[in-house]
Amino acid sequence: MITKPIKTNIITGFLGVGKTTVIKQLLANKPAHEKWAVLVNEFGEIGIDGGLLHTQATPGITIKEVPGGCLCCAAGVPTQVAITQLIQQAKPDRLLIEPTGLKSPCGDR
Repeated sequence: MITKPIKTNIITGFLGVGKTTVIKQLLANKPAHEKWAVLVNEFGEIGIDGGLLHTQATPGITIKEVPGGCLCCAAGVPTQVAITQLIQQAKPDRLLIEPTGLKSPCGDR
């Protein structure tokens, strides 16, 4: 059960604009007393951005990947499951979400 609001940031943009770089900077400057969770959406089955971010994984940071398509369309249910798991397991103070950069979020709707 969620007992407090979770600050959430969605970092969007096309391929190569620096989404992962921004997230790495945010993680490097995370307040020591806070727990953060990161959800990375990879279009392919192999996670490049997730792998880059795992090098930043330290105590207080949990990273989870959702492969296989847009967070809200093709990967809708897996995204819901991943967010629920992150909240239950990590109990984060902040959630960072990085959608795939192959298209704009929900661009098909």
